[in-house]
Amino acid sequence: MCSCCTDFQKKMVSFGCSAFLVLFAIVLGTLWPTMSSKLLHDKLVLKNGSVNYQNWIKTPIPMFLEVYLFNWTNADDLHKFPTVKPHFQELGPYVFHEVHERKNLVWNDNNTVTFNQRRTWHFDPDRSNGTMDDQVTNLNVISLNVAYFMRDSNYFLKKAADMVVEVDGTFLWRGKTVRELLFDGFEDPLLDLLKTLNDTIKVPFNKFGWFVDRNESDTYDGTFTMKTGADSLENTGMLTLWNGASDTGMYRGKCGQVQGTSGELWPVSHSNKTNVTIFPSDVCRTLTLQYGEKISIHDVEGTKYVGDEQVFDNGVKYPEAACWCNGAHCPDVKPGVFNASACKFGSPTFISYPHFYLADKSYREDIDGMSPNRSKHEFYIAMEPHTGIPLDVRAQLQINMLLQPISGFSMFEKVPKLMVPMLWFTQRATLTPELANQAKLALMLPGLGIYIAIFLGTIGIILTGAFGYIYVRKWSSQVPYEELLR
Repeated sequence: MCSCCTDFQKKMVSFGCSAFLVLFAIVLGTLWPTMSSKLLHDKLVLKNGSVNYQNWIKTPIPMFLEVYLFNWTNADDLHKFPTVKPHFQELGPYVFHEVHERKNLVWNDNNTVTFNQRRTWHFDPDRSNGTMDDQVTNLNVISLNVAYFMRDSNYFLKKAADMVVEVDGTFLWRGKTVRELLFDGFEDPLLDLLKTLNDTIKVPFNKFGWFVDRNESDTYDGTFTMKTGADSLENTGMLTLWNGASDTGMYRGKCGQVQGTSGELWPVSHSNKTNVTIFPSDVCRTLTLQYGEKISIHDVEGTKYVGDEQVFDNGVKYPEAACWCNGAHCPDVKPGVFNASACKFGSPTFISYPHFYLADKSYREDIDGMSPNRSKHEFYIAMEPHTGIPLDVRAQLQINMLLQPISGFSMFEKVPKLMVPMLWFTQRATLTPELANQAKLALMLPGLGIYIAIFLGTIGIILTGAFGYIYVRKWSSQVPYEELLR
């Protein structure tokens, strides 16, 4: 074959390769938005094998439950109120490593999955300030509940119950250990009576403890049904049912609806200034968090959503919150605490932020020992909005018991009306560097193909221009001058 033919073929191959780069770049740039959306969808949709599934089936982020208990140091001076205020000493934190696992999965045809949640706690003495054998004094919740459930009974029944409370009960639990008050629980002679009195809501435990029977239980939190995101990533993690129903039956109107997420799997959002709603089964209701501020964890930018005073309002400041007002005590309870009796077997249990943060000042003024602080007690969740990956979580709540005069019961006839703090807890979780790298890769995905297309297209155009220029120069140098003039 002649050398000029070989040279011509090499030029055509080189020109063709550069033209192919340009064509490939155009095709890649055109198709990549659809391709990247598909790739991102496959990573974030909840299905066996996806990244979101692996991060959801068993939480990879280190989680910790920190519990603080209130020790009533001067309970014997309660009769001197208000001259002497009840003083509460905060003990703790008692820190537990926490793991969440999803069990009994059932994949439904309507792009939802039904599951149970197992939570496991292990005490971490190195992170704790105190031991599980520390002793605490505070209200005897069982005695209080017996009197509370009998408050409207006739004289003879109340008199009989009062005699039982006087014999088997006390006003205070003195010297109960942290382990007894939290996970281990303890037997109380009045518990059987309490279970008999409360026949409308069955009390499921035989010992008392704030977290008794919960460790490693697959059923305590109930059964959840949520969207997988297969129809739209904006639906990922959104709950549709709790215990088989779309309404808790505990609150009026929209307040009773099951909605939002369980707090660990979030939908993709293209607007980071919207509010978010979670449904913690601990309180049997939704909590709507407000858009807060920007936050960065391991160079992943996210948005912080904060629990404000509206969450525990009862309609006084925010009329739309009036549907949370249930029971006889709600109208005369000031804002900042939530009547959770419907969720706690009818017990006069109230939920607030720690140390009555953002609550009416009267709750703090009636007692000593409360020091609300935004940096310590704010409830918030931070997440990356485009992937729904949680960055930082501080879910913090306080459990309080309403102490009030109850006629017919000698222990409670002359007590003042007080909101007594029992304990508060926080669930903490922060994004790890490994998961941060996953988030960065997912965020880079939509632009990655475009950058590659621009790079390849630029190289192709430069090569095409260079080959064209060289070919024209060489061709023109071989043509006689006379022929160029024709």
